[in-house]
Amino acid sequence: MPLVKDVDQQDVFTKYIEKPLHKHGAASVFFAGQWNVLIHKPAYLAEVFRREDIYQKSGNYSKIPHSVLAALLGDNIISSRGEPWKKYKRVIKPGLQARPNLDVLLRNARQLSTILVESQALPTDGIQGSIQRHTIACFGNTYFNVDLDAQITKDIFTPLFMNFPFLDRLPFPSRTRARRLASDLTNQLALTLKHGAKGDTTSDNHQQNKLCTRRLSARDSGELTEKQFRDNVTVLFVAGQENPQLAITSTMYLLAKHQDMQNELFDELSQQPQNPPDAEYQDSLPLLTSIIYESLRLFPPIGQLINPRVASAVHLGDTIFLAEGTYVGYNCYSTNRDPDAWGQDADAFRPSRWGCSRHDIHREYRRRRTRAELITFHGGQRACLGEQFAILQLKATLYTLVTSLRWRLDPTWLDRMTPVSKTGWRRRGH
Repeated sequence: MPLVKDVDQQDVFTKYIEKPLHKHGAASVFFAGQWNVLIHKPAYLAEVFRREDIYQKSGNYSKIPHSVLAALLGDNIISSRGEPWKKYKRVIKPGLQARPNLDVLLRNARQLSTILVESQALPTDGIQGSIQRHTIACFGNTYFNVDLDAQITKDIFTPLFMNFPFLDRLPFPSRTRARRLASDLTNQLALTLKHGAKGDTTSDNHQQNKLCTRRLSARDSGELTEKQFRDNVTVLFVAGQENPQLAITSTMYLLAKHQDMQNELFDELSQQPQNPPDAEYQDSLPLLTSIIYESLRLFPPIGQLINPRVASAVHLGDTIFLAEGTYVGYNCYSTNRDPDAWGQDADAFRPSRWGCSRHDIHREYRRRRTRAELITFHGGQRACLGEQFAILQLKATLYTLVTSLRWRLDPTWLDRMTPVSKTGWRRRGH
């Protein structure tokens, strides 16, 4: 694991994890101060997603309660279970799954396009910062009714402290600072949410405002405690801007690497009959959709998740014994590339594997998710509630960038998963 030195994630996976996962369908990994069972085989994962009574959510707040990450995210809609989860879902789901304002997403994407062109004349370590500001703006405009200007320190997610969380108890200056920053971030988000809810009550912003008002109303009425309110405000922000950021970055990397596909996508998008395109029209574009699905398959934003806890001893798939209290999880990167499910070219970027027509592509997507062969947005009752927002944001961003820019990988950059490459930009027609 990349504990004390720079190690590429793909090299770590290939060297230490891939072989035992493929051979046995699951393997033991050390994470958060204990051994866990990491599941790869889609049939096993379908069972885990289906049997929530056995494989119960138990996030970092329960698993490593003294860690900075637990302090930041707390007990929330992603990691809770039972009545607390039902309550969080009742408050959050209606607003989170309301149709986002596509005009806002397209406007932010146009700003991103301009920033990327201007930034190539400046010293830079890559495109991640610009894309993160873009996804923060999209999330803030959509769910807070404001322009957010926030930063999350990467210290919070340092791998050394995630693998050995007892170090979080020691008075390292970086961890003390991270705890203070985590608290400050939540304070700012809570205040911003309150201002956003009061700031715009017009009918055009009703759905976006609904998530603001529902969370605030639930806190004010006592349905949510102050801590539950704060924990869920923070986790929605972290997931809602970081996961789209990673997905956009990965898709842009693939299109930079595969110039022919970037050109084919430009041809498809440039033939659209309306400008700007509405959401229904974007849904009808087969190549755009299949490229996004293929990118989400190859590079899932959450590569690995370990938070279900076995409630009682069970045999997984009648072959693997799991003792009560065992934490299990899954590596999305591994399962999404399972050669038994996806063929011997599972590691290849091949959007055509999804089909040619809109109908076939969406049917294949649903089938793969049902069979737990595509777990980017997880599965079962606990599938990601922000899936619709993430995919629409991806489509709006790609539409804008592909029709206005051309980009390629820096030829001097060593192709690796960590970090993402430097990229050269050109406006279309130049």
